[in-house]
Amino acid sequence: MKKQNKVKYFHIGIIILGIIFISIAAFHPDIWFDESYSVAIAKHKITDIWTITGNDVHPPVYYWMLHMVFLIFGNNVTIFRLFSVLAVAILGILGYTHVRKDFGEKTGLLFSFLAYFLPVMCTYSQEIRMYSWACLFTFVMAIYAYRFYQNIKNEKEENKLKNLSLFGLFSMLCCYTHYYALVTACVVNLMLLIYCIKKRKTNSKDLRNFLILAAIQVILYVPWLYYLWKQIRHVGGGFWIGLGISTLVEVPSFQFKRQLDTNFAFNWHTIVSLVVSLLVYIYVGYQIYKAKKAKESIWPGILAIIVYIAVIGIYLLPSFIQPVLFSRYLFVMTGIYIFALSFFMAKEKRRWVTLALCIVILALGTWSNITNVFINYDESNMKQIEYMKEKIQPDDIIIYSNIGNGGVIAAFFPENKQYFINGAHWDIEEAYKSYGPGMETIYNVEETIKDYHGRIWLVDSENMGLYNDFPKEGINILEGPQRFDTKYQDYIYNIMLLEKK
Repeated sequence: MKKQNKVKYFHIGIIILGIIFISIAAFHPDIWFDESYSVAIAKHKITDIWTITGNDVHPPVYYWMLHMVFLIFGNNVTIFRLFSVLAVAILGILGYTHVRKDFGEKTGLLFSFLAYFLPVMCTYSQEIRMYSWACLFTFVMAIYAYRFYQNIKNEKEENKLKNLSLFGLFSMLCCYTHYYALVTACVVNLMLLIYCIKKRKTNSKDLRNFLILAAIQVILYVPWLYYLWKQIRHVGGGFWIGLGISTLVEVPSFQFKRQLDTNFAFNWHTIVSLVVSLLVYIYVGYQIYKAKKAKESIWPGILAIIVYIAVIGIYLLPSFIQPVLFSRYLFVMTGIYIFALSFFMAKEKRRWVTLALCIVILALGTWSNITNVFINYDESNMKQIEYMKEKIQPDDIIIYSNIGNGGVIAAFFPENKQYFINGAHWDIEEAYKSYGPGMETIYNVEETIKDYHGRIWLVDSENMGLYNDFPKEGINILEGPQRFDTKYQDYIYNIMLLEKK
């Protein structure tokens, strides 16, 4: 067997093993608040999704896609999760179909390996959120931007219009999937515009075509500008994202971590991830130095780094006034990040160094995935749902003041009337219509249940504040409080069943 064929088969083997690897911990029904929002909104009509998510923090494309999955497979949490896995599976396959073709077998192979085994991938490939699809869209956009750039640079007409058109398509998908993907698309569009202007004397047609595409993109995004402006005003008026030591640690190291942004602590996982990431950056810097000294072509990798750092910079600058830099959201650029890393790793002539790097990354990824398996399949995760399913009746109502665990309950019991007590008076009524029509946002529980007679489920968190403040007149306790501590996202539920006569 020829060496070239052996490498191809090995590459295909990596893809197969990688898809299995990122799927191992995905076959479970557990969800947390962010995922409950996706599950809840998926059942709404396309037009309603546009309006509802317009009042939330993310554009609608992913929710439209999830709605299609809902129409085909029904309200199946595991299928929703595997739909996210599918995006990362495709991302890794692009290492074989696109990266290998454009940048060589070694770069393509390393790209596929990192797409599956980088620690963050085995967690965020499974989130029932838009992150994995946004990651795929931004990388495909970058691929065709680079191919169009190569067309101009080498004065080749083959597939030029196709590359430009596909770039425009995926640029728009980015814009309508996640705001970090929108900024990434803007950065890439700007870089292409500058290059087209630079080359206008050689071929003015390319600049004209790009400007036409840019105008089309702007026109297609105009319908969403109203909601974008609302979101900018929302951020300007105060936002839940904070800027602290966790941000400074996780921004450079989050691709080497299992979990982001929740329960941050300087534990062994955080320390090892930070150390490994910094060593990798030092190594990449050394590879850039060596390649420049040897006068090797490194422009593709440098372009990827420029895009990645530019987006971080765009979000970092306003964060000193109002924090908007959030490490989890940088996942949408991880395809571009992985490409830069694989491109410079492929420059390594010493096989043992490449092998050592891959072993370290595989070890970290395996550590992360084993942790995921133990957490995701822990028997505690669905006890609260099982408990309520055994006892709940069609006319029972559910009340909660913590939307974190309340959102999970809303997703699992959409047929029962529910009330979220918005004690903090957040401006979320329109956004939380995703949980409707079953769930309603209220501000005064006494007024809400004044004329109600029947059974009431209280879903509280750790401190039992909801029951302590709950009106007691005419109320009998039928069961509880029953406490459930779940491993998945460390959610705590205190559940009581009351009856109002």
